[in-house]
Amino acid sequence: MSQPKLKTRDTGSLTFVLIALIGITLIYQLRPFLDDAQFAWISVPSYSIIPGILVVFALVLAIKLKRMKHYQAKAYFLFVIGVSCWFVAEQLWAAYDHIWEGEPFPSEADAFYIAAYPFLFAFLIISLKPARKSISKNVLFFAIALSSAFLIPSFSITFSDMEGELPFDTAVALAYPIASSVLLVPAIIGIMFLFKLETNYSWMLMLFGFIAYIIADTFFLFVIVDGSYYDGHPTDLVYLYSFILFIFSLSNRLKSLDEKTDSKQTIFYSEKIKFETIGKFGVPLTLIIVSMIVIISMIHSVYFEDEETFSLQNFMFGIVALLGVFIVLIATINKNLTKLVHMRTEELQEQKNNLENLVEEKTHELLKQERLSAIGDLSGRLAHDLRNPLSVMKMSVDLLSHQPDDKKISDPDVLKRIELIDKSITRISHQVDDVLEYVRNSPLKLSNLSVHELLKNSIEKINVPENIEITISDKDVNINCDPVKIDAVFINLIVNAIQAMPDSGGKITINISEMNDNVKLEFSDSGDGIPEPAIHKIFEPLFTTKQKGTGLGLASCKNIIEQHQGIISVKNNPTTFTIEIPRLLSQEAKIET
Repeated sequence: MSQPKLKTRDTGSLTFVLIALIGITLIYQLRPFLDDAQFAWISVPSYSIIPGILVVFALVLAIKLKRMKHYQAKAYFLFVIGVSCWFVAEQLWAAYDHIWEGEPFPSEADAFYIAAYPFLFAFLIISLKPARKSISKNVLFFAIALSSAFLIPSFSITFSDMEGELPFDTAVALAYPIASSVLLVPAIIGIMFLFKLETNYSWMLMLFGFIAYIIADTFFLFVIVDGSYYDGHPTDLVYLYSFILFIFSLSNRLKSLDEKTDSKQTIFYSEKIKFETIGKFGVPLTLIIVSMIVIISMIHSVYFEDEETFSLQNFMFGIVALLGVFIVLIATINKNLTKLVHMRTEELQEQKNNLENLVEEKTHELLKQERLSAIGDLSGRLAHDLRNPLSVMKMSVDLLSHQPDDKKISDPDVLKRIELIDKSITRISHQVDDVLEYVRNSPLKLSNLSVHELLKNSIEKINVPENIEITISDKDVNINCDPVKIDAVFINLIVNAIQAMPDSGGKITINISEMNDNVKLEFSDSGDGIPEPAIHKIFEPLFTTKQKGTGLGLASCKNIIEQHQGIISVKNNPTTFTIEIPRLLSQEAKIET
């Protein structure tokens, strides 16, 4: 379902909501012209049909959610129980009022009215679960404070009115303001999140329904206490308003299920209208309902002035107080709304920048991988072809250097050139090894060997200048490793350290230690160190700080160490390459890279 269709559907639904509210309001304006018996033909069907429709819609939605295995199914079954209690209570109230000709207190109707509150409270709590982490202490405190503003006067008036009555009767009477105030807390929190989360139109109607019902509860209590209630009182309309809002909320949710736009989503499922929900639908709906209540109250005050003046004055005062409370609520939210929008804009901008950087980084990595793949194929073939002639050249130079005395070359210039050829061959061989080690994808061939012996063997294969001293710590430990690959790592690190101090000479220190089940090797040298901008890229393929280098040596070392389930890192002052690998790497735990 596309966004325009969603908006059109919600706008159309709001139109029907207003038609229903205005229709029931106009019907109830016949009250001043009808006696009690005549008006009963309006009030009794209204409080039977409308709550009955509410129960049916709630049950159908709960069953559909259950079939979908939706996590909210449990919440809506609780809602069904709550509104069913309302329905039964309304029928009992009507029976006492119009059939049994008596209004006992407390009655069976009160039991059902009060029983509804825990189920409805549980429904709201479960529904607000997705926003639980976003409910700050300030939001919770504000909701409790606003709820207390309703509780304190209601509780005080009820307690005074029940003075001298039986304790049970008093407890039942006090249960109403307490239950209403407790139910108001999650409803207010939900209203506040209309401005903050991607809440939907259906959820907005549900919350407005709860607010309307709690308001009706509060004012009904006032008119009952001063004895000014009559069938068709404006409070009855507010109750009906809440039922109608609930019905349209459930209807909208059912449509979203039929259109497959709800699926496994929560009440906060996105219809991409964020701040527009409350602005386009909530504010106009609130103003229309409040305006209708004020107009109705004024009409009734004209026709019932002699009998109900004091009550209606209280009712009007209550409406004004209620408007004041909601103005404070809206002002508080609006005060932070601009800041919230600004924060959201900054968050979106930051996310956009992060996404662009991520795309650029991934693109760069992809291009690098493609380039490396092509280079790897070419280099593998080229390196393999070079190894044979290099081996022949190396062997020939060795034979020339180790000839018998009677055949040995004595010309210093020739000896010097042979030495240069030998070094060049060594350098080329080293670079070929770098390429082969990086592109090769061979599994590990593990052996249990001494680290000391591995290091000594590696050093023996390197032409170490006389002005460079290499020391190895006395600590020794055996490890499970692939000796050929680990040898390549050690040679690479030592050769790099030697190249870091070519003229003045220096010292290379290799320290061996154990950390739990790992072996730690630290290769430190007294060279000039690695430039800071380059130190974070040192293990990247094709990155090199040398004029003559493949940029694959350290990348190959990193691959080999990771293949051994270890890690390699580097730091300056002094330049130290640190390797940590498991001491007893098992054959089953090998990683092929």
